[in-house]
Amino acid sequence: MKQNSDRIYRMVVIAGCGLIGTCLGLGVNVAGLFFSPIAKEFGVGRGNVAATLTVYNLVVAFTGMAAAGFVNRFGLKNTVLGGTIIQAAATFLLSLSPNVTVLLLLNGVRGFAAGLIGTVLVTVMINNWFNKNNALMISIAMGFSGLAGAILSPLLSRLITDYGWRTGYAVVAALGVVFNLPAILFPITIKPENKNLEPYGGIPETDETERNTAQAKTVSVVPLIILMIFTACSASATALPQHFSGIAESYGMLSAGALMVSACMIANTAGKVLLGAMIDRFGARASVSIFAIIIACSAGMLVISRSPAVLIASAAMFGLCYSLATVATAALTRVVFGSENYSRVYPKLALTTTISNALFTSVVGFLYDFSGSYSSVILFLGGMVVAAFIMVHLVFVKKA
Repeated sequence: MKQNSDRIYRMVVIAGCGLIGTCLGLGVNVAGLFFSPIAKEFGVGRGNVAATLTVYNLVVAFTGMAAAGFVNRFGLKNTVLGGTIIQAAATFLLSLSPNVTVLLLLNGVRGFAAGLIGTVLVTVMINNWFNKNNALMISIAMGFSGLAGAILSPLLSRLITDYGWRTGYAVVAALGVVFNLPAILFPITIKPENKNLEPYGGIPETDETERNTAQAKTVSVVPLIILMIFTACSASATALPQHFSGIAESYGMLSAGALMVSACMIANTAGKVLLGAMIDRFGARASVSIFAIIIACSAGMLVISRSPAVLIASAAMFGLCYSLATVATAALTRVVFGSENYSRVYPKLALTTTISNALFTSVVGFLYDFSGSYSSVILFLGGMVVAAFIMVHLVFVKKA
């Protein structure tokens, strides 16, 4: 019996990996592969095509705030099945799009489905199923977005080159269905008690449960605002890695740019798993603080150093910023507000993450245009990470 129950816990994580792989890996991390060929065929700028990703992300964030309500009303299986059908259909229809306007509309539909079955749903489900190793399980699921993007990017790039972007979208639609199959077919539910099981690691002590239940009635505004600032600062840092090639070029080391991006993406995936394991072992406050210090130091190294090896290492260290914006935010939400409040608070922080990333992507460009140097950009974002570090300690002071 225990072996069967252990298998269900593994199924929950595998299903979460698949859903994240579809909504973030296929929805975001490979989206840039389509920009250039679409812009060329339609005779528009890449910015016009890139706006489709902005629409997708914003709709995902706003829809995520309703994900818990959909699951409570329709159940996990029906929500995932419906979201998968909508997402796959909209993605396939992208391959038939006659212009950018239709692409924008269909990406809004894709974003609606992804918001229902993406990050919020997965983290709520894992929070319900895991008391022990909670942060590690969330980090594994989150890390699958980077892993899926890293593996599929070269394959899809070749496919688009050989057969065109329309075929590429058809393949992405099919892959999304395949990734979501575990969540559809596995015998899992949103909560373990629906299967007459306990969360992995057991049920918390009675007094702790009663306290969390009482806290679920209200959400303190001040800690919420502090965590929103932390999330905004953390997400702002993720706007820098896309400029690593430009930074290397400005230093006269163009060949190092591609390696900087690769090192950053490896750290993106590995850092999430590492941070999750550290949070489970040492606690959220200490672990997130260590990551923030490393990222802030790497920003200084990017400004000072002109050594290719140091720049590549610094890029890898800076890649840990993705962990702050995802795993750290989820872990801090659970620690500060309790698991009962998680589904109420986390969607607001996820929305903050998306808006902040979209905003600071433009801010980084304006700062570079104004100063003519990446140094001011790097130092500014390094300062945002320092602000995130301060917010971590401030929220625990308020919690105490």
